[in-house]
Amino acid sequence: MSELRDILKEEYKKKEEDGFTPQSLMEMVQQVLEATEKLPFLQEVAETPGGENIEDLLPVLKITEDWGKLGKRDRSVIEAFTARLGGEETTIAQKIKALNNFIAGGDPGADISSILTTMMVVETLSTILDEFTESAGGFIFEGFIAGLFGGKSVQITKPEDIRTATGQEVSATGKPITDVVLAGRHYSLKLLGPQTQVGGSFKNMVDHFEDEGIDHVVYLDARREGDDLHFSEFTITLPTFLETFYTPWVRYRKKKTPPYSSPHGLKNKMQSLGDKVFAIKISKAIDGKTVIRPEQFEELLALPDLKQYGPFEIRYSEEKFGGTVKKYYGSARLFNDVQDAIESGDKQKILKALRAVPAYGPNPLQFKLTREQTKLIESYEDLGTLNLGDDALKQTWLNYGEILMATIAPIYRALNSFTGNINNYFLSAPTKKSSRTEYGKKAITDASELKTATDKTVGEVSAAPAPAAIGPQTHRPAPGTPGE
Repeated sequence: MSELRDILKEEYKKKEEDGFTPQSLMEMVQQVLEATEKLPFLQEVAETPGGENIEDLLPVLKITEDWGKLGKRDRSVIEAFTARLGGEETTIAQKIKALNNFIAGGDPGADISSILTTMMVVETLSTILDEFTESAGGFIFEGFIAGLFGGKSVQITKPEDIRTATGQEVSATGKPITDVVLAGRHYSLKLLGPQTQVGGSFKNMVDHFEDEGIDHVVYLDARREGDDLHFSEFTITLPTFLETFYTPWVRYRKKKTPPYSSPHGLKNKMQSLGDKVFAIKISKAIDGKTVIRPEQFEELLALPDLKQYGPFEIRYSEEKFGGTVKKYYGSARLFNDVQDAIESGDKQKILKALRAVPAYGPNPLQFKLTREQTKLIESYEDLGTLNLGDDALKQTWLNYGEILMATIAPIYRALNSFTGNINNYFLSAPTKKSSRTEYGKKAITDASELKTATDKTVGEVSAAPAPAAIGPQTHRPAPGTPGE
């Protein structure tokens, strides 16, 4: 940090005659140096030497629903800003890791393109979270994620969008359950609060698998945690349907067997119950204990004189058919039909069995999964937390301040001043102290400064070697590929 401060001081000694003073940035850096042991980070918004907030010097990226639509001008703009993140070739988890690493100053070869990409992603997502309702923000978020991936990734608002993205024919006439197609994978995106439940239509979920070639949907949850955004996902397929719509809902009741006097009977029953067993009660204590836990089962059963510790009582948990499971599947018979159909591997049998349960119709149910329940799903994956908000912008500014102040600050300061003076020239009424002519003269001066700053930056960037993309470039396996 002290090295950056010295560089900036030296740099701006040369530019003070142009009205350029590093005082406010130096004060902020000094506060960081003095408070690192007391505060996690500065609470006030970081300012540049000219006194502007960081956000004032960033290029403006229009928030629009066209981000997720192929062939739209706004889509090409968002792709241009985020192309450095690897496009369709990198996963959400890889993008999060790369962005966080960059924000933390982990890229010694950073250039203006990668800095702009990072700060614009942080600023845009922060704006979506701060200024839109959960519903409206979720729709815009879908488009942003599609634009972030680029390529053929597209936001889905009608069945034709899926045909465009994947070539798959879709029989649905309304809004499909797929919100976006990213690199050929179907995603349902949820922008949620810290404890908001994941929900949807059970009927629509079943019908999603009707069409040929559609064998999965990935639920991508983005949950706000303070100023940050935590991402997780889980995948639903017909073969694993009950992992999502049974395992998190199942309830257990504790039971125990009659006493077994022989080790042989004990071992046979233990084998039949499997991992349902949570304790064995013995009649003669071992090391003062008469209740043996699972981590000691193997040691107990291997004792050559096991019989002397009998009779034995096995304590186990049994799945209880009731509650949410009963509400959705109706009866044990219908639930068993679903299990049998899934074990058969026959897609049409599975769909037929699922369409026979109460949750499907004639009065379809909306499923709900709490945040903790989603973690019980076998395919659940924690993708990481993306750092957002003022702290992330300030940290990026501090870590890459030298580059920013040599490029972005002069250009956007001149551009902002030029825009303000042009607006005043055309819109302001003349006063005793000012006239349109004065605003026009200021705009001409701004334009000259803008050209000088732009020429300088373009020359430097053009002379620099071509930058590599942020983060690892790893291809994601296609859906169904082993190891996915």
